[in-house]
Amino acid sequence: MTELPSLPTIETPLFATMRGVIGDVLESAGLAVLRGPVGIGKSFALDRVCQSLADQGETVFLLTAGGSLEGKVIEFCRAIHGRMGVSASEGLDLAFHELSGFPFRAYGKRVVLVVDEAQELKAAILALVRELWDRGEIARLGDRNSPSFGLVLVGNDQFLSDGSRKDRVNLLPLLDRVSHDVRLARPTGTDIANFAANLFPETLPEYLQLRERAQAFAEQRGNFRGIATAVRQALLRADREGVSVQVKHLDKAIRMMGGR
Repeated sequence: MTELPSLPTIETPLFATMRGVIGDVLESAGLAVLRGPVGIGKSFALDRVCQSLADQGETVFLLTAGGSLEGKVIEFCRAIHGRMGVSASEGLDLAFHELSGFPFRAYGKRVVLVVDEAQELKAAILALVRELWDRGEIARLGDRNSPSFGLVLVGNDQFLSDGSRKDRVNLLPLLDRVSHDVRLARPTGTDIANFAANLFPETLPEYLQLRERAQAFAEQRGNFRGIATAVRQALLRADREGVSVQVKHLDKAIRMMGGR
């Protein structure tokens, strides 16, 4: 069965922003919040940036919030330290041990904890990550021989800015520690055009029309996710007919998704 091509790695402002912020956080053991609209490729870009940093020798813990990681302290810590059968307090100590780096030493180990879909985290987990990060404050105040790590929380537009007044007050201790608060932009027309070009290579008979149709739909939606879904459906339809993907397949997929 035909499958959707691997999503292309295109150099967009999103990639550059994530690289820059996470690089700063690694160096300073800072705390960053990255927020952006759904479907713009945050998770895809984040995975590629984190893998690139790991390939360069940095220590990166990338977690995705959801399921048991939403609100269970023990499970969240276990996702970092990997040990079973330990208490919450023991898990906290083990997690900090795993996260401990020495970024202020010459050639010291640098560590960053990155949490994707962070808007799913319950208040107890946000308090936990703040407590873990606070354990590195001595290093940030000048003791280069004390351990610390950087923290990056990635979420949707409403992350840490929505909710009741009480919620915002409870989050204030975390917000007061933020060193980078960045809004991630939607993809530009050029970004979308590059994406469409990677999805539909020149070997396809109708590649120009396919690219134009894909770009128009992506611009209508303002993100990459919608067109990726439409392309997957178009490829499946073409595969069932035993032919290369055509504009008619993509048009039908787009119409089924409410596009025009």
